[in-house]
Amino acid sequence: MTAILDDLRYSLRALAKRPVYALVTVLVLSLAVGANTTVFSISNGFFMRPLPYPDGDRLVVVFNAYPGMGLDFAGTSIPDYLDRRDRAASLEQLAIFSNTARTLSVDESPERLTITRVSPSLFDVFRVPPMLGRAFTAEEAVPGNERVVVLSNRLWSTRFGGSEAAIGSDIDLDGERFRVVGVMPERFVFPDRSVDAWMPFAFTSEQMSDNERGNEFSSSVGRLRPGATIEGLTAELAAIVQANLDAGRLQSEEYIRTTGFTGRAQSLRERMIGNYRPILAVLHGIVLAVLLIACANVANLQLARVSTRRKELATRVALGASTRSLATLVLVESLVLAAFGAAAGTVIAVGSLELVRVLGIDHSSQGFRFAIDPAVLAFSAAAALVAALLSSALPLLALRRADVARAVHEAGRLGSGGRHAHGFRSALVVVQLSVSVALLVGAGLLTKSFIRMQQSGTGFNVENVWTARIAVPAARYESPEARALLLERSLEELAALPGVVDAGFTSHLPFTGNNWQGSYSVDGYAPPPSASPPHAQHRAINEGFLPSLDIPVVRGRNFAATEAERVVLVDENLANRYWPGEDPLGRRVAIDIVESQPQWHTIVGVVPAIKHASLTEDPNKETVYWHYQQSDQAAGVFTLRTTLDPEQLSRVATDAIRRIDPGLVLTNAMSMAERVTRSLAPQRTPMALTLAFASIAVTLAMIGVYGVLSWSVTQRFGEIGVRMALGARGNDIVGMILKQGGRLILIGLALGFVAALALGRAMASQIYEVSASDPAVFAIALAGLASAALLASWLPARRASRIDPMNALRQE
Repeated sequence: MTAILDDLRYSLRALAKRPVYALVTVLVLSLAVGANTTVFSISNGFFMRPLPYPDGDRLVVVFNAYPGMGLDFAGTSIPDYLDRRDRAASLEQLAIFSNTARTLSVDESPERLTITRVSPSLFDVFRVPPMLGRAFTAEEAVPGNERVVVLSNRLWSTRFGGSEAAIGSDIDLDGERFRVVGVMPERFVFPDRSVDAWMPFAFTSEQMSDNERGNEFSSSVGRLRPGATIEGLTAELAAIVQANLDAGRLQSEEYIRTTGFTGRAQSLRERMIGNYRPILAVLHGIVLAVLLIACANVANLQLARVSTRRKELATRVALGASTRSLATLVLVESLVLAAFGAAAGTVIAVGSLELVRVLGIDHSSQGFRFAIDPAVLAFSAAAALVAALLSSALPLLALRRADVARAVHEAGRLGSGGRHAHGFRSALVVVQLSVSVALLVGAGLLTKSFIRMQQSGTGFNVENVWTARIAVPAARYESPEARALLLERSLEELAALPGVVDAGFTSHLPFTGNNWQGSYSVDGYAPPPSASPPHAQHRAINEGFLPSLDIPVVRGRNFAATEAERVVLVDENLANRYWPGEDPLGRRVAIDIVESQPQWHTIVGVVPAIKHASLTEDPNKETVYWHYQQSDQAAGVFTLRTTLDPEQLSRVATDAIRRIDPGLVLTNAMSMAERVTRSLAPQRTPMALTLAFASIAVTLAMIGVYGVLSWSVTQRFGEIGVRMALGARGNDIVGMILKQGGRLILIGLALGFVAALALGRAMASQIYEVSASDPAVFAIALAGLASAALLASWLPARRASRIDPMNALRQE
């Protein structure tokens, strides 16, 4: 231990005397460690940090699925929830929930709240009791008794001043009085942190009947029993479906067979994370490659450092120092540099995590945190330790006792620090170049994919469109006619605002995460025995919606302000599916195939298919547009096309709506372009991070090329002087050095090409309309890296061509 402490003190003094070497090494390590720590912090937040609930990994989402119709997640109907709650043995508890919205009136300042209706079992599922007061009772989940509410910690703090007097007080929600019975702790954020309060989900007798099967507007979450598995629960859910079919409680066996209807379960963590797992796997591979390049660069620096210390090391050997003591000295210095690199890398990771949040990967609203916690610090230290061991491996190998004397002899005679050291440094440069090629190609593929997504478009014009959500209070507007009249008046006020060209309304706006899908029937069409029934996206719109998004009517006409007959618009997907090459106008569809007397609607227009969820989707799902006055809409989104900046409309639009009813509130106001931009976060973040990591890798590789050739020129100073004294010209010297660098570049590019092909195949699922072996991307990456590497080679070659031969011979 005393010897190690002596080596530590000596290393600190030696590094202080060579600050440039120390700073460059720490910078290289910090970039690599920072990149790895950043990606690990994201993975740690998603997959390793416990959910903010006891035994959170036993929480599961239970839902319906129709694989035969391409619906892998279809929510839950109330009868299905009751079946599973009572009959699924693998479930310890099951709860149902559904999001809604209410307007809170406090001090004449209305605020639109996000409310989640939940069964009383929800708080038992999560095992999180209220911080103040109590949760709901079973008696309060009965129609007529449900006028109670549990507040979120945020709403309690902001609207009630964090006072305990809030418990037992009454609040006004959409004109109805609710009693506050509890306040949840800050850590309870289900379904997400945007929820302001929870109220009982009270089922009517009709909602609990078999007639409600297929009405899947809710979701359910449960807790597995100890020892139970998701696979076992999924099997039980399928058995419940079969038992209901045998008992005649479901539609025909033909319907179950063609749609594939079943129940499924998925861990709550996986459901909330979504498709980030494969993206993070790719990013982990990329940052490991960056770490490998950094190790190669540091190894080159340390080999050069060992070469400059050859006299010192030879003297130590002559005085009896063992190979082990020399190795310890070098290793201690590497560990000191790695410790500083880990500290600096952690600081870089803190800033990088903020960048990740800005780019769009931020699930803190669902309880996930990307933070520098003890696990991340341990990983950062481990990454730095691995980097120190890997980068010092070759210098340690060069310090074998038999090589020290030979290195000293060769260094004195050839001025190269030894043939072995030079060969090691060249091999490391090849590794750096090959990995850099792969990373550049990976970044190029993601970038081209991102550009293709943006170029693919949405199918409508997102520019100069302002959007905002409205919900009509059912307590004050009880009838469908009253709600339709309110929306009509609101649209008139909005259309009269300065700069507004078109005022639209839709029940479900694209790129908001909301959707309405369901079965429908086509007059005169019966599905073949092996086919599932027709299934489409449904939208209720007014006559201004299509013009507001610049969606043309390619056949027929748009809706009128008021329609006397029941009419619909359909998209080209639906028209081509059922009437290919024919005129769909005048044909009929019905939204409800369960009714014995379906209400048929006549098709009066056809519009293009548009994207709804993201730019990566293939818009092949048919869509039916219903007139909003014929479908009883209590909530939806306004879409205003304007000649002004859309951001300027929020205040004046809010004032216009409040002139109609002071209790109405517009929420989630933003431009349509911003909604589309936000939807690109899952693709934008990996692209930006990969570009950043590839840039780091290329920079390190260029430093490596420059360092090796610059060191070679320095060590061959005398040889170059002799060559020039014997008649060699500057161009000859430049050619000699470039030839040396060119061999390394060619080998590195060739190996990198193979590595890039493998990386492209691994990334194939993450790129959109781009081949994993795209020739343009490969050509640009190879040409760009080759050019940069040649520039890095030319700089020391140019310096070598300007050596004064007399000065070189004098030093030799």
